[in-house]
Amino acid sequence: MQIVHATFRSGEGQEAVELLDTLGLDIEDYKLLETKTGDLLIINLLYDDIDVLLDNLSSKFDFAHDKERSLVIFTPDSVIPRDEKKLEKVSSRITRESLVTYTQDNSELNMKYVVLVIAASVITSLGLILDNVAVIVGSMVIAPVLGPLLGITIGIVLGDNRLIKQGLLAEIAGTMLAIIVGFVIGIIIPHVEITNSLAVRMNPTLADLFIAIAAGAASAYSLIKDQLKTGIVGVMVAAALVPVMSTIGIGIAVRNQSMIYGAFLLLGGNFLGLLLSNMIVLYFEGIRPQVWYKFKAKEIIKKSLIFILIAIIIFSVPLGFMTVYQFHREMPVEIVNNTVKNYFQGEEAFHLVNVEVIEEQIIIYIYVLNEQEIAPDILEAIKKEIRYKLEQEYKLNFKFIPIIEMDL
Repeated sequence: MQIVHATFRSGEGQEAVELLDTLGLDIEDYKLLETKTGDLLIINLLYDDIDVLLDNLSSKFDFAHDKERSLVIFTPDSVIPRDEKKLEKVSSRITRESLVTYTQDNSELNMKYVVLVIAASVITSLGLILDNVAVIVGSMVIAPVLGPLLGITIGIVLGDNRLIKQGLLAEIAGTMLAIIVGFVIGIIIPHVEITNSLAVRMNPTLADLFIAIAAGAASAYSLIKDQLKTGIVGVMVAAALVPVMSTIGIGIAVRNQSMIYGAFLLLGGNFLGLLLSNMIVLYFEGIRPQVWYKFKAKEIIKKSLIFILIAIIIFSVPLGFMTVYQFHREMPVEIVNNTVKNYFQGEEAFHLVNVEVIEEQIIIYIYVLNEQEIAPDILEAIKKEIRYKLEQEYKLNFKFIPIIEMDL
């Protein structure tokens, strides 16, 4: 649901009305005010094809360069009365012009963008090192990565090379800044350990790629349903990018090649997944280029789609191997956990603390807190069941940690 205030040179209003009539716009959906200083045409674009109407107005009247003409588009909070029959025929979404304006304002590489990226990266890097999920999620609210991503996808869908270049420049600059900040934080903080938050991003799987695709689709759908002012959309996209960028920087600082490689794979997969789902949703929700850019946009969409799909396939191969590796690495841990817990279930004297799998030595360390001795036959039964369930022949090493009660 959109309202348009179009201003014209004096006498041009009637020409605009004639154009609206040829487009089949109902007479009750617009009003013309004519004055000596200029004409004002108020159009209630509540039920019609908004982009087609604006395309025709823009092709007949030069709003971009003539200071005596203008287009102002806004969304009403409520409409009384509502024509329910007309509303059933169309789906409410934001106009193409509103999306383009939002993207142009939020994908520009300026001081505001740089400051917000640095601030978000500092908070994210500290959250990753401290393993504080709340801090990481909180930093996503200020991370301005949605605008550049939209600049690229909307530029592709509309055939606007300027938007694509603007979005790419801001995205590359933001990525480099986040990596540098992560590197600096990794150097400053002494004895950085691999926390769970870092481990998750250095061991990506295909599931992470699917999550990014779903997040991109949800963000694009929310945007075109006129949710530009909500921060939730940006948080979804930022969560898939900024922490991964910071992880790369931290990995460089601590000289951990596995962290760098894993985070790079995750970043590439997430970025491509976001681009793909954004493009698909925007296109199928009716975001189309202006008439004179139609053929150019089709060519750009075709080439971009082929490139993105090939790139996703390339990234999916190592991600697939890592998924299989993760599965085989976690399977022994799960089997040992379940088996030991089943034997000690209801026994308050024994508590399973940790299970550590050393692939290189084919050995599993099982750490158990115990208040009393374990009968040898029970221990032998546990070993026998674990070895039966494991596909690979691991050496089992039980480490019993005694519990000593002291009154001081």
